Amino acid sequence: MARHVEEDTSDPRKIGEILNPALARLDTSDQARAYGAWARAAGDPVAASARPRSFARGVLTVECASSIWAQELTYLGGQLLARMTELDPAHPVQRFRFVTRRSPAPPPDTGPPAARESAQAQEDEPAAAKKSRRDGTINGADLEAAQRVADEVGDERLRKAILAALGAASSEPPQSTEGGSSVNQKK
Repeated sequence: MARHVEEDTSDPRKIGEILNPALARLDTSDQARAYGAWARAAGDPVAASARPRSFARGVLTVECASSIWAQELTYLGGQLLARMTELDPAHPVQRFRFVTRRSPAPPPDTGPPAARESAQAQEDEPAAAKKSRRDGTINGADLEAAQRVADEVGDERLRKAILAALGAASSEPPQSTEGGSSVNQKK
């Protein structure tokens, strides 16, 4: 017969408050003990950016959110190990291996529609047009699009600087679509 247990859901709880008792009950395997000791020693701020990935032969491999986290935790590994021993003298971890989390590459058809269209247009573009872009020049369609975006910049000095850069990167002088003024006009 199933037993219905009502839980108090009025106050949110940290995941650690829920998992730590569960991990304490799973102390039957070395991996569970290693993961539990890591969770208790690392604390919430570190656990948010670094989590155990595997445990074998005394080495706890911890996956970090960035190479900076991996480097910092490598430096602090001795202190973390001492803290683990303080909290659980029987933990099986002898040393750490900190690695950077690999994020999967997004599929090619993701991203904003304009970015996908631009990427497709570049793939279909003739080699001569690609060469001119590598030479630092901008073709007419790209120049017009960039000018429209620049015209939306609120700061006049910044807008003029952007239009001047566009002028330097194109064979045509950039024309502001706002008021028909050109950056290349003499004052």
